[in-house]
Amino acid sequence: MTELFSEIYNCYYQVIKSLIESKKSISEKELNFRIQDSCFEESILYLLPKLTQDGWGFYEKQNGILHSKLSTNFYVPLTRLQKSYLKAILADDKIRLFLSDAEIAQLNAALADVEPLYLPDDFYYYDRFSDKDDYQNPEYRKHFQILMEAIQNHTYLDILYESRHSHRVRHTYLPCRLEYSIKNDRFRLMAVESHQQRNPRIEILNLNRIVKIISTNQTANRIPDINRSLKRSYYREPARILIKNRRNALERAMLQFANYEKSTRKINSDTYECLIYYNQKTETELLIEVLSFGPMIKVVGSEAFLRLIKERLMRQKAFSL
Repeated sequence: MTELFSEIYNCYYQVIKSLIESKKSISEKELNFRIQDSCFEESILYLLPKLTQDGWGFYEKQNGILHSKLSTNFYVPLTRLQKSYLKAILADDKIRLFLSDAEIAQLNAALADVEPLYLPDDFYYYDRFSDKDDYQNPEYRKHFQILMEAIQNHTYLDILYESRHSHRVRHTYLPCRLEYSIKNDRFRLMAVESHQQRNPRIEILNLNRIVKIISTNQTANRIPDINRSLKRSYYREPARILIKNRRNALERAMLQFANYEKSTRKINSDTYECLIYYNQKTETELLIEVLSFGPMIKVVGSEAFLRLIKERLMRQKAFSL
């Protein structure tokens, strides 16, 4: 249960939960499609062997078809460990961005007799910036929830924004996506300006710099293809890294680089090649994240990214002298 539980809140757990609760027979081809459709491209490398070979024992293979080994009255109850994890999540101040105070109070009451699995103070982040967003700030929470609603309803918003140089600018944006930076412990908004109809350029706004949001009550007739716009912004060559799957490095890398478009393939028994696509705005952050893995990751391309790695290491060496 520990391996499954470690994925409780991401797509791995959700796709597996869906598969075992359906209790239906399935072909390996369909299983492959379900994993790819619900998870990441590289998830096949980890999940497929667990489900089809001597892994978790959910299926029995007969004539190329996988038959569920679970009884018809099987259901997935919450374990004490899962409840303990949920109680720990409620102690994370980011949960207040997604739930109201009333909902949080209701959940805390339901889990009143449960000890949290861990507390926020149990973790020390040695490679994270200290000036994180204030997730408990009422205005920040209000802005976050307005943005989430606008993304879901494709609504334009009038946003007053303060730049790094304390200049205030006001534009009408169509919010497209919220992105979380582990390194900065901050949320960013990906949006396009209202006048950008064709080939829209993505604007990235830090949520903590948003001063005011006013709804325009206008809905977009045409939803921009943000993934296509992101791809146009990528450098011609991706960063190419080799991951030695020791000390659980592959899983840690997939979680670390989850917000990047990437392609991963297995080279040999313990080495994986990962191509990470990035642009100028994410270059420095990717550089720091790659270096944080130490000898578990080897950068082999591109030449431009390799040059940046060498320059940063030389600067670090100079500082240590």
